[in-house]
Amino acid sequence: MRVLILKFTDEEYSKLEEEARREGYALLSDYVKSRIFYSSNSSSQPTQISNVDDIVRKIERKVQDMVNPFTAEVEDLKRKIAEISEKIENIETKSVENESKPRKEPIYRNEQKEQREKKTAIDYLRDQGAIYESEVKLKNPDLFFEKLEKQGAKIVYTEKERIGLDPKFFEEFSKKLNDIHTADDVDAQKFLNRTEYKLFQKLRSAGAVYFDNSTKSWKMLAN
Repeated sequence: MRVLILKFTDEEYSKLEEEARREGYALLSDYVKSRIFYSSNSSSQPTQISNVDDIVRKIERKVQDMVNPFTAEVEDLKRKIAEISEKIENIETKSVENESKPRKEPIYRNEQKEQREKKTAIDYLRDQGAIYESEVKLKNPDLFFEKLEKQGAKIVYTEKERIGLDPKFFEEFSKKLNDIHTADDVDAQKFLNRTEYKLFQKLRSAGAVYFDNSTKSWKMLAN
C-alpha cells in the first residue's frame, strides 16, 4: 500500500465533501480516488486511466525527492532540540536541589553559577536562530518563553505555537523579506537559507507574513 498526501484549503476540502455526498460516497478518500483514476466524462461505465500505477509511482518519486532533504533536516533539528530540552530540565532540577541545600560557598559564586545556567537557553537560541514551541518538550513552556523574552529574545505568537527568535537572526530575516520581490513562496526559498526558509514557511502557514502588492515585497504582521 502506498500513500499520497494532498493538501487542500478549507474551502476546497468542504467542496470535495459536498461533491462526495452528492455522488453517494461514504468516504471522501474513495471519492478522491474516483476523481483521480477515472475519467469525469464517462456517461455509463467509468474508464480507468491507463498506466495509473506508473503515473502514481512517478509522482511519489518526485514528491519524495523534494521532501527527503527537508525531512532529514527537521529530524536532525528535532533531535538537537530534544537534547537541549533535556539539558535545560536537568539544569532546572539541579538548581532546585541546590537551593534546598545549605550554602557552602560564597554567595557571589552561586550568583555566577545561576547566571551561567540562565544563559543556556538563550545561547542555544543564538546558535540556532529559532526555537519552535511545537518542537520543544518542556514541563512549563510558558515559563520557558517568558525567560527567553526577558533575556532579549523576540517571541512571535501564532495561533498554533510560540516561536522564540534570536534578535540578530530576526533582524536579518526581516531585511531579507523586504528584498524578496516574488509572490511565489517557493521561489522565495532562493533568497533564504534553510533556517530562514523554515521560519518563513511557519509564518506563511500561520498567516503571519504576507506579500504586499504595493511594495512588491513580503511583510510581517505586527505581533
